Amino acid sequence: MPAPYLEQIRRAKEWQDAKVSFSNTPTLKEICLKTVSRHMDVLDKKALDLPISLIKELLQRLNIVDLDRIQPAVNRKGISTSFVWAGILRRISGPRKGSTILTEDEWREMSMHKLFNLAFYGFRFGGDTKYLLNVNFNSLLLVMAKYIQHLVLRTSRPHGYFFARRSVLSVLEKGVRCIQLGESTQLREWPSDVLYTLHRLLDHGAARDVIINQSPDPRLLAWILHGRGPRSKSHQCPIESMQGDMVKCCPAPNTAGSSAGDAEAANCQVPEEEEFDEEDNNGGTPCKRPRLSIASAKAELDMTSSPCQCMVPKPLCQMFIPSAGHSTEICHKGQIHSLKINDFRGGVFPVLLPLLPSWLCLHSLSLQSAWTFEEGDALSLAESLQQLSATPGCSLIELSVGSLTHPALMESLLNACPTLRSFSMEIHPVAEYHRAPLRSIPQPAHHAELSLEKLCVKVPKLRTSVESLMCVLLRSPRLTSLHVSGINSSTGFSPSHLLNTVAESNRHLKELTLEDINLSDCHCAIFQLLDNYCMLEALSLKDCRLLEKCSDKEDVVRQLVNSLKKVSSLQSLNLAQNRLAKTVTVLGELFKGPSPSTVKELNISSNFIQPPELLELGKLLETHRPPQRLLLTLKSNPLDRDMELRDTALGTLSHLCDLITDHWNSRDTMADHISVM
Repeated sequence: MPAPYLEQIRRAKEWQDAKVSFSNTPTLKEICLKTVSRHMDVLDKKALDLPISLIKELLQRLNIVDLDRIQPAVNRKGISTSFVWAGILRRISGPRKGSTILTEDEWREMSMHKLFNLAFYGFRFGGDTKYLLNVNFNSLLLVMAKYIQHLVLRTSRPHGYFFARRSVLSVLEKGVRCIQLGESTQLREWPSDVLYTLHRLLDHGAARDVIINQSPDPRLLAWILHGRGPRSKSHQCPIESMQGDMVKCCPAPNTAGSSAGDAEAANCQVPEEEEFDEEDNNGGTPCKRPRLSIASAKAELDMTSSPCQCMVPKPLCQMFIPSAGHSTEICHKGQIHSLKINDFRGGVFPVLLPLLPSWLCLHSLSLQSAWTFEEGDALSLAESLQQLSATPGCSLIELSVGSLTHPALMESLLNACPTLRSFSMEIHPVAEYHRAPLRSIPQPAHHAELSLEKLCVKVPKLRTSVESLMCVLLRSPRLTSLHVSGINSSTGFSPSHLLNTVAESNRHLKELTLEDINLSDCHCAIFQLLDNYCMLEALSLKDCRLLEKCSDKEDVVRQLVNSLKKVSSLQSLNLAQNRLAKTVTVLGELFKGPSPSTVKELNISSNFIQPPELLELGKLLETHRPPQRLLLTLKSNPLDRDMELRDTALGTLSHLCDLITDHWNSRDTMADHISVM
């Protein structure tokens, strides 16, 4: 090759290398922003005097400690930090599907909660972690802990000892309101430092709600519940009745009226603080642990010899940390106001039912199960609830029970505790229900009025009587929220009867949700309900086959729109899974005329809406503008059939609505089938 050509190639290569090198060289502005971000602890007031455009660039370079500290001052300058917190969450969790409408505080709390859980369970932060730079690990934990109200504890505890640190634990004690046990196995398999954390949050902190995901070991449930609300006359462990004469339970500590000597014995002390090594570049693992004597605590909690050994009258702090010495702090037992067990199985009732009649501070009880409740268990629960309700000072107002065998059990439970304000249940009849009559259920002498304000009843599409539901509705004049799912009209019951009963007996209803109910023959009842209602704020007719038998679908939707416009209090409308298809354009008339609808939220997901109809809806809303910005949910519609037209339609709607969409693939045959069922 001739020399001139080689020279030209060499020069071109040098120019390309120089160009690449130049592109990687930080600009003066980037250098300055990076320097300021490293010294925000002393420069924050002066930095906020920068132009708004520079402040927004600076915010993206700050660590979460500095960002959290200066956020109020930034807000006062009219700048939202939502985009920064959303970016941090994307780096942690990856891109979110569809659009999400969250406030600035919600973005921050979600980010902090995710970061804290990663730190606690020992995951290293990968990728771009500039939001963790220039700050020690303890400071990161402290600022994250401020935003933890719902804490999940697991038996795995790579970094569970962070909770035992005085500074972090003291912050959690003030903020955590709900504790969720992610795993529930044998009590002795739970690490002592995690049990110590549970004790501190329940007995020394503000936590009052407990959620147990898996069916708990009776010993663990007894350890959690005993003395933290229920007060039995004998002060004995509730699982003594399970063991008979084989086990004698130790009495619980009498913290209410203890003597001076008892008070001194009940003293406890939080573990001494030890400093962790600072790591400026990421949230890596620290090199030291706080002093936490686990061996002695494990010996105290060893269930081999006695399942009630956990009830020893030693203060819990000293039980976990016997070398901590004494202080002026006393280990009183805290109170549990809310208990939820998501996987309810055998062994729980023998622990729970003896405690229930004296559990005066209990506000909410939820017992969910994939297994059907035995009829005898449900009646035993009703008996315990009746004893609790008859006790002065009873606080129970919410009850949720899953998988009952017979609809009549609903009235049995409500009659046992007529002061309930919220009740939720699922009915799953078993084969024996059709062959054998229900055992005698105690009923009140007269059908007294109930205090119910919220009622949720879910029934599978089986041959199930709903007479009990009708009776409950007639006895609940204060009802403000009703959710009914899955009633099968083929049993001789018409949903019109339900709608007429609601219209006549529940005049204060504000939220009505009907799901998976065939309302194709109930248009007149729906229109009459809406025409006569002035207080309804939220209406959901999800998967109700509204247009299944209509010869003129547009006319029916137009009548529905006209009735909805008469409800001046209506704020939320959900018509998902009704195959509105082309008739969705009629919904644009909601805001037409001198009396437009007051709806602020509209959900039309899974209605087989295609881009042309969506564009027409957008044009109608441009002509008849909503009084205020509309929150429009469009998930699971085949908008990908015409991507260009879809973008045009979404662009038109975005000027008037906050859109919640997804990336649903309508080419997936099964997904397409499910969307129109």
